Amino acid sequence: MGESHYEVIGVESGATKDEIREAYRNRLEQLRTQAESGKSDRVREDARQETKQLNAAWQVLSDPFQRQRYDEGLGSDETARADSLDDSAGDSVSDSRDDSAQAAPPARGLRRFLEPREPRGRTGSAPTRAPRERRPPEGVAGAEAAPLGRRLAAMGIDLVTVGALYLAIVNLAAALVTDDETAGFVALVITTVFIVFVLYFVGMTARTGQTLGKRLTHIMTVDADTGQLPTLRRAGLRYVVPIVLLLGLPGSLGALLALLFGFSWALIDTRVGLMDRLGHTRVVLARYRPERQSESH
Repeated sequence: MGESHYEVIGVESGATKDEIREAYRNRLEQLRTQAESGKSDRVREDARQETKQLNAAWQVLSDPFQRQRYDEGLGSDETARADSLDDSAGDSVSDSRDDSAQAAPPARGLRRFLEPREPRGRTGSAPTRAPRERRPPEGVAGAEAAPLGRRLAAMGIDLVTVGALYLAIVNLAAALVTDDETAGFVALVITTVFIVFVLYFVGMTARTGQTLGKRLTHIMTVDADTGQLPTLRRAGLRYVVPIVLLLGLPGSLGALLALLFGFSWALIDTRVGLMDRLGHTRVVLARYRPERQSESH
């Protein structure tokens, strides 16, 4: 059995959240120094791998619900190890009981219609299906990738929101600018829409990791390296291309290309689209509260 999350961070299992946070930040700073200025490639790579483990441990222990489930799992693992010898001693007896149970004759008459039936495969044996697990997002240890349905719902909410903002800006500008000032009207609309879109997408993502759509669907954008909130620079890189495409190209061409650029994640199995690759971000389920980064990447 590997190190527990408590051992990875370097605290006792009964440590408070403040103690865990302090130990996490201290260790993260040490690993960041090793990853940037290690004496060899091996040292730097080991520091990067340990950073991923450290972030995974923090994401679990910083959330009270996940920490409780993890502590219960630790307790059950200890009990399972203690009971493993007893279980192995009774294997022969249980096997004989299982064989006798499987050899029982099938139900006849009315009982065969009343007893529940197990689903059968083509060969007649009952299939064993393991629960399907979602693929983890690339580069974010311990986080669960946001499912397709939630991301589509979040995108729909955001598109409706920014569409309403766009119409409000156009109508307001039309009321303020006369017919003789067509060039001024266009420049005012483009500038205002650009500022509003940057504040909505970039500002909100850098501040909380969530636009309105992501907040309502309980997903969030995080840094691909650390799992924490993206910096303002990375949030800007994530959204700058679709915003420029939308406002810079004429007619519906810009809107179509911006939508295709923002929708590219849905066509990729890992759910890492062009926006995430530019900003080096990932979209995950919002089951923990990430820390804001003080350094830009």
